[in-house]
Amino acid sequence: SLLENKMSINFGASLDPYALDNLNRRINTLNVSNGGSLFRVTSARANVSYNISSKDFQRDRDDDTDEDLEDPYSGESYVASSGGRTDDLFGRSNSFNRGSFDRRDPDSVENPVYGTKIPWDLRLQYALTYSNSTRQNDITNHSLMFSGNVNLSPKWRVGVSSGYDIKRQGFTITQLRFERDLDSFKLNFNWTPFGNFERWYFFIGIKSSLLSDLKWENRSQPPPR
Repeated sequence: SLLENKMSINFGASLDPYALDNLNRRINTLNVSNGGSLFRVTSARANVSYNISSKDFQRDRDDDTDEDLEDPYSGESYVASSGGRTDDLFGRSNSFNRGSFDRRDPDSVENPVYGTKIPWDLRLQYALTYSNSTRQNDITNHSLMFSGNVNLSPKWRVGVSSGYDIKRQGFTITQLRFERDLDSFKLNFNWTPFGNFERWYFFIGIKSSLLSDLKWENRSQPPPR
């Protein structure tokens, strides 16, 4: 099921048994004695998140048996690393006696580029915050957000985070992320293209913790005020 261990719902609230005076100041009188309810709701928050990734769909495909178990390279779901088909529609790359090549697990074949499977993940989040400590009765935060990553190749990863602020009717902080695995080195570039926190950051350095000081990084400067 796509909902199994994927959705998280959190809710919290703060209650105050004491009342407020006419100037909205907290006083040493119980709210119920002042003609109110037993508790005042001073704040509340709700957060709903949902995670999904390519592995969830891969698990569903792994449950299918019969033809896929007999021949992992058969059917239309598999594409060779060269981009071509493996059946005999336009010829075959191996003989019809189906030697050891056919019996290899497709996941164990080292491949510098992806064929049909591109790993990805996506997180969706809804957040709502309510404030009422001094009778303001205000929704302070009401937003929809998402964050996702796509592995374009085994060494290239691209990510994006953004959202929409329903209360203020504008985008939340939007960030683009680029990551490159250079074997012994790693390269990162993060970019926030617009908004009050517009900035960028570049980093390249050695992976080894012993040589972590061998790096070069640069970042944008804050705009003058």
